Amino acid sequence: MPRPSDRAWGLVVALGLLAGPACSSRVETQVVDVGRHRVRFVCPAGWEHLDHGRQQLFRRGESQLSLTDLGPATPAAMVEELEAAERLWRDGRRRDAFERVRELRAPALRFAPSRQRADFWKPWTDVTYVPEAADSAAIGPAFASLIEGTKVFAEVTPEHMLEYVLLLASDGRGREIAHRERRTIHGAPWIEVETWDRVSHLGRSRVAFVVDRGYLLALAIDWGRFERTGPVFEAVLASLEVTADPPR
Repeated sequence: MPRPSDRAWGLVVALGLLAGPACSSRVETQVVDVGRHRVRFVCPAGWEHLDHGRQQLFRRGESQLSLTDLGPATPAAMVEELEAAERLWRDGRRRDAFERVRELRAPALRFAPSRQRADFWKPWTDVTYVPEAADSAAIGPAFASLIEGTKVFAEVTPEHMLEYVLLLASDGRGREIAHRERRTIHGAPWIEVETWDRVSHLGRSRVAFVVDRGYLLALAIDWGRFERTGPVFEAVLASLEVTADPPR
């Protein structure tokens, strides 16, 4: 478990590094859209910030952190995604609509029994098995079936939510949770987890996530020595503010 002095030192290190290619040596607050989330954060001095839309990267040398929209966290958010895909289809963007449905993922789907998942997808796959030949008259009812089908999924347990985030944000396979805690950061309820290799108890890493209006937002250490990435992770996390404004 990180000591309080680790966090204090982390803020000093992260904000006092030499200037990098994207973030100056001054403390700079930025506002960006991370997929469905609008966030403010302090860019770590000396680290390069790369804006990839649904994913924000922070790099310095052999170290990297990521801030990522992991998609719907709840069945209600799954409905939002499906309705957005349906609007694309009605606007004549069939390929984009089908791709959005294909990319749908959520913890409720991940941990549902295989038969339940198959029943959920069947009305859609029956119609779109060959996307180019899909009957337009059947696509609308298929969307309706998907949206109605979300009602069968149970709300996700906290343990499954955590497992889902670790798999997507940090490839949690082969890792063990060393410590977890709840933290309120700028009014938002975050879950922070420190992991390590389950055999050697080395290779420490950290992930934190929040459910924002039904969607998951996660900050993770992707790679790099923990002595360097840990303090910067803490500084970025402490600065993160999820705003109420919708993405532009």
